[in-house]
Amino acid sequence: MKTPIKQCILIGCFTLTHICAASTVLSKQDPASIDLFIQTDQVSVGGTLVIPSHPEVESLVILSSGSGPQDRDETLEGFKIFKVIADHLASKGIASFRYDDRGVGESTGDFVNSTLDDLSQDLEAIMEYFKYTDQYPFREFILFGHSQGGIVAAKVAVDNPNVKKVILMASPSVPLIEVVSYQIRQNYEYTELPKHLIEADVSANNKLMRAIEDDKNIDDTYQLFIQTTESIMFEMSTSKNVVDSLKIKRQAIAKADEFKLIYGLPSLTSFLYYNPAQDLEKLKVPVLSLFGGLDFQVPIDQNKDRMENALLKSGVDFHFITFDSANHFFQKAKTGNREEYATLEKKFVDHFLEAISDWILKSN
Repeated sequence: MKTPIKQCILIGCFTLTHICAASTVLSKQDPASIDLFIQTDQVSVGGTLVIPSHPEVESLVILSSGSGPQDRDETLEGFKIFKVIADHLASKGIASFRYDDRGVGESTGDFVNSTLDDLSQDLEAIMEYFKYTDQYPFREFILFGHSQGGIVAAKVAVDNPNVKKVILMASPSVPLIEVVSYQIRQNYEYTELPKHLIEADVSANNKLMRAIEDDKNIDDTYQLFIQTTESIMFEMSTSKNVVDSLKIKRQAIAKADEFKLIYGLPSLTSFLYYNPAQDLEKLKVPVLSLFGGLDFQVPIDQNKDRMENALLKSGVDFHFITFDSANHFFQKAKTGNREEYATLEKKFVDHFLEAISDWILKSN
């Protein structure tokens, strides 16, 4: 097993100071796997650079993970999504860098209180490091974003001339508030809950999120959330004649408290009303977008048309690929529901990895 090369780098006002470095002997046939620490103005970012033994492209692929605090491999339900992608890219002669989110693994900082701007600045700082270091120099980049990471990638790509391509893996093209509303409705798909109560729940969530965003009427919308949740819990009770009203009340309050906290987190609120389509309209580089036909977290029917219209407006060269049986992680799925993720084989659907590397190489 290879020992990763470790190196610490300090970036401040775009000047680099080498703090420490260690090396290891690698086979001529093996890609180099190098652990780096990149110090920005705010945090230290830990990540892994993979350099193929025979590079085929000049660009470095930088992978940005989806919502929630993720490690550099984007390990979800035991599936190391980004590591598998990085290993495949290296086998095709394509270098990559993947990194821990703030507060995860070897990265410092606080993910929960980080905003879209913070995450974008981290990605910019990573590119600045590779632009100015003599040891691992890269001047061109392909930004790869999975899910919410695609929002970050597109935002950064708009104004950075060093970004040459963008790859979006199950990336939203609508404000996150619309994705949340879709998912609330989706949760009731296989229930018999009346439509008016489903829509009442969507409205209660929307009003609470808006109240927190505007810092107005929070108490009123909080109480509405509790009342709506109580009504839904009562309706879904299997035996309404012996329902425990006090228990339902407590459960509704607990849920309202949880969502009030979640909807106030900067790591969510900074994305809620941000419109990714506006960035997509401004892109000037080729785009590859990958969709899962069974993705119910970023559903194709909610996001594809919006993305396509935005890219048509931009005038860039873009290519969409839909994998019919793929879920949000692009595993071969039966239903696509989250409960299924952990039961699936930790591998991508057929031809997924090849679609990425082929596009990079053909458009090089």
